[in-house]
Amino acid sequence: MLADLLARTDLMEKAGTGIKRLIDACKANGNNYIFDFTDSFWVTIGSNTNEIVPENVPEIVLENVPERRLELIIEMINHNNQITIRKFAENLNVDPKTIKRDLDKLKKDARIKRIGPDRGGHWKVLR
Repeated sequence: MLADLLARTDLMEKAGTGIKRLIDACKANGNNYIFDFTDSFWVTIGSNTNEIVPENVPEIVLENVPERRLELIIEMINHNNQITIRKFAENLNVDPKTIKRDLDKLKKDARIKRIGPDRGGHWKVLR
């Protein structure tokens, strides 16, 4: 009722229109976007520059991992420490193998740690 009341004033637009407008604007502008729903709502909008990604990336590319993606992984862990590799890959629009390499790099650099098993465990951000 409160949202409906505020929508009738100039304090708020009609409830429920923002997500669709955001998605449409990102698609029109060529931006990547990530929606994350936990106990709150998070949106990450990427740059609209078109990065060229080589088709045959070797299995081990740890030195060339984009720093921004590593930071996004840490942000996602901070919001949901039980996030899965599949969910990371979906949110970041990359292959799960890429996420595994990124996680290995973050673990090697002592930035994250896995607590418990793959199923039922969780991630911990160390720094």
